[in-house]
Order: sequence, then C-alpha cells, then structure tokens
Amino acid sequence: MTTLMKSLFMVGIALTLIACSFGGKPSVMVEHYALEYPPPATQNLTPIDRVIGIDRFSVSQIFNNVKMIYRQKPTLYNDYAYHRWRANPGDMVGDSLLRDLRSAGIFKSVFPWRDMENTPFILRGGVGEFYESDETDGRKAILSVHITLMDTTQKDLTKQIIFQKNYRCAEPVAEKTVPGFARAMSMAVERFSGQVIADVYGAMKNIK
Repeated sequence: MTTLMKSLFMVGIALTLIACSFGGKPSVMVEHYALEYPPPATQNLTPIDRVIGIDRFSVSQIFNNVKMIYRQKPTLYNDYAYHRWRANPGDMVGDSLLRDLRSAGIFKSVFPWRDMENTPFILRGGVGEFYESDETDGRKAILSVHITLMDTTQKDLTKQIIFQKNYRCAEPVAEKTVPGFARAMSMAVERFSGQVIADVYGAMKNIK
C-alpha cells in the first residue's frame, strides 16, 4: 500500500468514526418562516393627536414557542418536525400590529413595549390560538387574539379600560403545504390587524 493510499485509508476511518459518534445520520435542515403581508389599507381616517404604546403580547402556553402547530382532530395537536416560526407568535403578531399602526399614520406616535414609558394609551394583547386546523371543509390557519386598550392617565382602574375585544380569524390554507400554512396565517394576521386599527382609531377618536 502506497503512502497516499494509507493516508486516504486513515482519513476514511476518521470520517467513519466521526459519523458514528453523531449517530451516523446527516444533520437535517430546519426551515424557518415569518409572517409576511402588506400593511392593511386605511381609508378616510383623519390623523388624531394621540400617542399610543403596544405592550408585549402574551401567548397561551400551548402555543408559547416557535413550533408550527397543527390540529388533526379535537384534543390532538402536533407540530411540523422540520419547520419553525422565526419568533414566538406573540412577538410576531405584536410586531406586525406595531408596524401596521405606524404605517397607517393615524396617530402622532406609536411606541413599542421597550420604549413606551409614560405613554398615556397602551394596547395590550394576548394570542390565544395560533395553529393550522384540519377542518371538515379544508385546512385553515386559526388565529385568536384578545385586545385591551387602556388609558393610563386614569387613576381609577375601572376607568382605565377603554375597550376589550376578542378577535378570531380562520383563513383557508389554499396550498396544503407548510409554506401554504405560513401564507394563510399571514393573511389571518393581516385581517386581524386591519380590524384592530379601525377599532382602536374609533375608540381613541371619541376620547375627550
């Protein structure tokens, strides 16, 4: 055996040992997804001189992770093994709403939770559902969010709450794939965001 062949033989053994030490299986590429949609269009909304802050959204414990969860039937939930969201659902939905409120240009300023100290009006939210459901009429992206708009200038706690509302969107998954699920959830968040913007604007416009 020549010196070159011996060297190649030793390299082969080393690579085999390394592969065995890691179970002999190649690493699997995990794909990551994010919400992506254009800011909802707002029409006939005259800007008002108000400052609002978006608090960090909470998430129901079952969805408080980056797994892409689907519901096969009642009480049976699972997740796509090699697919993940880029961030926690609460942060994705909250950040999307922050971007959309700023894009709407209907308030003097909109602050994120990190910078909303002394902000008079605060929008709080909690994501209750964030998953794909296999329904009798097809797959759907399910999103539910509880929203509370508060006036922190009021000393009486009962007067701080301007309104509370539950929002639920069920968006059809046109393409029955994981990317299709991500697109459907993006459309659900877009619809939710447009409804919240209209409701928050209407409530704050009527505050004297």
